[in-house]
Amino acid sequence: MSTFPEVQNSSNISSDFFKPDDDWPYEVRRYWLHLQPFVNLVRALLVYVTSFIIVTGVTLNVLSFVVLSSPVINDSSLSIYLRALAISDIGALVFNYATSIARSHSEDVNRLFVDNKYLCDTNAVTMELFQFTSTWLIVCLTWARLVAVAYPLGKHKNSSESSTLATIVILAIVSLTISLTKLYVGGYESDSVFEFAPCRKKPKPWASAMHLYIALSTWLPLIFIFFGNMLLIICVRRTAVIRSRLTPRAFKVNRTLLAVSLVHLILLLPLGVVETIEMYWDVVLVRYPSLDEQENELYAAEEVAFEMVSRFVLSLVSLEFCDKFLFVLSDGEEISQWRSGKFKTMDVVLAL
Repeated sequence: MSTFPEVQNSSNISSDFFKPDDDWPYEVRRYWLHLQPFVNLVRALLVYVTSFIIVTGVTLNVLSFVVLSSPVINDSSLSIYLRALAISDIGALVFNYATSIARSHSEDVNRLFVDNKYLCDTNAVTMELFQFTSTWLIVCLTWARLVAVAYPLGKHKNSSESSTLATIVILAIVSLTISLTKLYVGGYESDSVFEFAPCRKKPKPWASAMHLYIALSTWLPLIFIFFGNMLLIICVRRTAVIRSRLTPRAFKVNRTLLAVSLVHLILLLPLGVVETIEMYWDVVLVRYPSLDEQENELYAAEEVAFEMVSRFVLSLVSLEFCDKFLFVLSDGEEISQWRSGKFKTMDVVLAL
């Protein structure tokens, strides 16, 4: 049962549709008013803070891609992973957050999606594609770094780059395949945290598919990142031979990777918890509040509170798409080399 009003046609679209109305029970509306301070905080985060994160994140990721594409540093596996991450993070910021903010604040923009099945389907796929890809690229980067530290002389450079490219291509194909399921399985925007009216379609319910989706998007990446970092720390600290082979720059990169992975874990863990609770509540527990009026009010109040907690968590998750620039700043060497290359190019042009 849904306690929130549904949009019947595009003329009813409103960016503020998640508001209490006469259809809500009195106790639920009173509970909603009690939550107003938290509601206002979440809305401010979603509008102002997220907008700042979008601008900052896109700028930093574009700069990272440009720097890492410089001929002097673009031939390493780390550089390839980071460039792929920059592209994926930009896509996530644009399609998951910027598009959602535009839809929530402009009825005309949202109507373009609601009245156009192609745009709605494309939005459903891209919202999932880039976020899923970014998450698993962090997993791949973590384990690739672990292999590089554990076996510093074990792979030829060219074969390492080839395996990196192959990994990224395979990951992109798998991510796209999983994202395409959103065309048949609903849930991606039916209760948007940005408060825009969803597309007018009745997709199939999540059912057991939600178990697999949550596992692939949150818990499995968290497990792989956590154990990958633990093994990396153990490998670096306990193996004196490997430590002697690593350069100071390599240690800085390792520390930066640990910092970025830790941020990712901190931000992704609450999302996994929230999605798991939602899955248990809506799929496993299977409540039927309409059978009892008092139970209905309790169910509706819990849904209101849960919605706001979900929005708060998702507003923080956007931070994970901005921290990859730390790799470029890990010791300044990349930027110094990039600047040197740019200045040399300018000297040649001026000489001509």
